[in-house]
Amino acid sequence: MKLELVDADAGNRPWTEPYLLRLPGWTWKRYLEEAPEMRFCEYVEGELVMHCPVGWDHQDLVRFLTYLLQGFCSARGLGRVGNGPAVIRVAPEKGREPDIFVIPPEQEARAHGMPLDIVPSLIVEVASPSTRAMDLEEKREEYRALGVAEYWVVDREQKRVTAHRAAEDYRPRACAQGRLASSAISGFWIQVEWLWRNPLPPEPECLREIEG
Repeated sequence: MKLELVDADAGNRPWTEPYLLRLPGWTWKRYLEEAPEMRFCEYVEGELVMHCPVGWDHQDLVRFLTYLLQGFCSARGLGRVGNGPAVIRVAPEKGREPDIFVIPPEQEARAHGMPLDIVPSLIVEVASPSTRAMDLEEKREEYRALGVAEYWVVDREQKRVTAHRAAEDYRPRACAQGRLASSAISGFWIQVEWLWRNPLPPEPECLREIEG
């Protein structure tokens, strides 16, 4: 499938503003067969949901947090860390591609093929202006219903991490500074201010601090 979004008012030039495109008329089967593997394309009850290409800041944050989680979980046998555009089935007719997710050890044997029929212990989404509402509302309810133990939304623009925990009935807790400890990954934490630095701090130094 090839899809190009253009601005008709600007001579059909490629669209440059943030967007979140919803295309109706799709089926789950067509999504699995035709959605491009290298782009974030989610499926929600008959709609293909296409995200605009992400910027370097987004990529940098995903890479940074993936490094910390992967290093910590691997050393302690706490599971494997994955990234979108891997598809997780969150409901019979819904497929999401989280920025970062942790597969608990007891579910690693099920982590194959597409979509992944797993329940991550932790999901992290890095919000952008085009996805903020969906990350904080729509996905929050989907991950809650799926049984994800913990869900973080990292918003660099607003300098805020919103944590949702199953043990607290997914009540949102916003954190702008200080230490944020995970309830799902035992012993893992981040210093929230790390996420607002430009450039981000060196990952090995942060991981050593987390590991104590």
